[in-house]
Amino acid sequence: MNNAMKDKIARGEPALGISLMFPAPQIVEMLSYAGFDWVLLDCEHGSLSLADVELMAMAADASGITAIARPRSNSSADIQSVMDRGVKGVQIPHINTRADAERAVQAVKFAPGSGRGLAAGTRPDKWGLAPVCRISSRRKTRAPSSACRSNTRRRSPTSTTS
Repeated sequence: MNNAMKDKIARGEPALGISLMFPAPQIVEMLSYAGFDWVLLDCEHGSLSLADVELMAMAADASGITAIARPRSNSSADIQSVMDRGVKGVQIPHINTRADAERAVQAVKFAPGSGRGLAAGTRPDKWGLAPVCRISSRRKTRAPSSACRSNTRRRSPTSTTS
């Protein structure tokens, strides 16, 4: 998935956006078509639920605008909950100390010692249909890249992949 905001910033161009505090996926699409690069989904000050964030992130992806969420708090659970809805980034409230900042970074990172766990089967994971590789059962090694496939279409239980 493309991140229009990061692409513009990398080119040294300004990235323009707006904050939304009420559920309106249609407005997210309109903002994209109006030329904005990002939208901030504000759960701290607004009435957005996690379901609203997910729908609005889907609208953002479909229309090419970058969705960023502001969680209700700076707790790891709130940060991870909005990340698991498919937003491309977070604007975390109430970061007042170095410890707050370090905890927030750990909440969004997938790495040893980090706080974010794998959310397999969720929207950011393409519902578990992301490209996969088979593992050889005999040698316990990864199959050659030609054996990798993308699960972008349904496969019957009897179908095979070359």
